[in-house]
Parts: sequence; structure tokens; C-alpha cells
Amino acid sequence: MVTKLRTFKRTGVFEFFVIRLTALFQALYFLVISFYWFQVEPINFSDLTALFDNILFRIWTLLILVSISYHAMSGMLNIAHDYLTPRLLGNLSGFIKNSFLALCWIQVLGSITVGILLLVS
Repeated sequence: MVTKLRTFKRTGVFEFFVIRLTALFQALYFLVISFYWFQVEPINFSDLTALFDNILFRIWTLLILVSISYHAMSGMLNIAHDYLTPRLLGNLSGFIKNSFLALCWIQVLGSITVGILLLVS
């Protein structure tokens, strides 16, 4: 199983590792924003603009947005596969599961698109 993790095959161990890694990146980003918030008092628009004018911080913000989207989509896939089953929903389960996942993908792609548009403007 560990050799599959090294070769980046999609296994449960790989998914577990990536989810924990995305959570770690999100926590680090939250800590940096929180530290900045407590260091600059009172915080105003010009301070936040100065923070987000840095290109590295913009790239990090975009990576965090992708990380949040991956993290959320992994959870939604687990919910869909665990709870939207024929045993629980009957014959409509396939339609309901596909509709649910389509809406989740639309939301994820929309949020990434809006994030990119906001960061490049």
C-alpha cells in the first residue's frame, strides 16, 4: 500500500494523505491571516490591499482556493457514494447522485473561476 502512495495511484491511502495535506495548508493560511489581523490594528482596506498586492500571496490564495475545493469535493463524493444509493433511494438514486455531483462540480468550478477573476483584477 505504501508503494502505491509513492507512485501517486488513487487509493484510499492517497486520498487520506491529500485530504490531510490540504487541511494542513488551509490551517497554515488561516494562521498567517490571523497573525496579520492581530498585528495590524485597526485593520482597514489599504492594509488588506497591501497584503494581497504581493504576487506570492495571490498565488498562495489561489492554491488555498483549489485546496478547499478539492477538500470539499472529496467530502461530497463520499456523501454521494455512501448515502445516495439504490438501497436508500430506490430507482432514482442514479439520477439523484449524478444531479448532486453535477451541482457540486458546478459550484467548485464556479468558485475557482470567481477566485481567479478576483485575484487577477
